[in-house]
Amino acid sequence: MNGRWWRQPENFSKDVGKPEKSCSKSCCSNIEEFFDCTDETSIILDRKKAAPLYVVPRTVEKKLYKFVKGKNGDLFADYLLFEDSMKRAKVSWDDYSALTAEERDIYMAHLKAVKDRKLTYKDPKTGYIVMTVSVLLSRRCCGNGCRHCPKRLFRYEMSRHRTRPPYPGIIRRTRLVVVDNSALGKEANLSGKLAYCIHVCKRGYRKKHMPPAALGDKVLVAIRGEIKMAIIVGANVHYGHRKHGVPSTDSNNIILLNDDGNPMGNRILAPISSKLLVKRDKMQYNKVLSLATKFI
Repeated sequence: MNGRWWRQPENFSKDVGKPEKSCSKSCCSNIEEFFDCTDETSIILDRKKAAPLYVVPRTVEKKLYKFVKGKNGDLFADYLLFEDSMKRAKVSWDDYSALTAEERDIYMAHLKAVKDRKLTYKDPKTGYIVMTVSVLLSRRCCGNGCRHCPKRLFRYEMSRHRTRPPYPGIIRRTRLVVVDNSALGKEANLSGKLAYCIHVCKRGYRKKHMPPAALGDKVLVAIRGEIKMAIIVGANVHYGHRKHGVPSTDSNNIILLNDDGNPMGNRILAPISSKLLVKRDKMQYNKVLSLATKFI
């Protein structure tokens, strides 16, 4: 029958026994008497006899890490993230004995922060704020080779496990970081809604096709509900599209221009590429280069 249920013939069911003497008849009558209750207060559920609630088992494939808010509003690692962070933070005695005095101080400061479920700690030598392994476990690897990176993906951009293909340059809807000290740029960077490109001001390879923007090109950006012109002073280019002698930055940096074509700020806060010095003969680029304090 392959596990299927088939209806039995009537003569077979009659031969089993009379319905008056069967157990199902008495059970049905008892069930009807049991549910024949109109008063809701008479139904009492005993807490001790209730079925227990079991915790959902942890899976190996997918781990959900969360942050918990403290009394002062600070974020801390939850218990699941705390357990996994402690496993990654501890090292063997052989590895600890091979560390220098400065590395041991950093290790103990990081281990104390992980035990307290903190997300950052202060470097005992430089005084900088460093992320713990709890933060790095709760997100994807950035590929920058962080100090306590649990994934060890130092050459992530050259890996075949990338989540998205590389872009040849700055295209439409690419997020940009304003590196001058203008009020509009500071507001966009602090709000978390960065400026994005909506048009590249140069001739394309084909008619009606917008080419990707490179270092030194002018773009039209949308920032805080306004449309402004900007000059690209730093481009995050994939290693497969980089040119010899042109440096690549970690983010796509721009300088905002006002309606007259002059820079909105009076100082550039980030180092810019020295490749832009080729265009210093042009008045507009000369004004931008005069605001820079460091070249790479």
